[in-house]
Amino acid sequence: MDNWEQYQKLNEDALIEEIQKINKRLFKIKPGNPMFNQLKNMLQMAEMAYSDKLATTRLKDDKSPSVLEIGNVESTYNEVDYSPEALLNLTVESYTKTLRGKTKKS
Repeated sequence: MDNWEQYQKLNEDALIEEIQKINKRLFKIKPGNPMFNQLKNMLQMAEMAYSDKLATTRLKDDKSPSVLEIGNVESTYNEVDYSPEALLNLTVESYTKTLRGKTKKS
């Protein structure tokens, strides 16, 4: 059986005990030993399983609403007349009133 599956079956208290047991073994072994890396990986896996258990417990106990009500937003929509006559009149009016950004004197 895989260690991850074993750690998933344990409750939080048992996982803490397993993490402590792995730490004690880890301190007894020299860092150059191949078992050192294996124990570090086991420790990391046990800590990940423990943090997963804590996160799921926290999510189950969370009573906050999933949607935050921030209020209503009002908006207005101005419809623009894009008929050919209106566009032509607007273009002619803009050219007759201004000439390259300067107001034309009448």
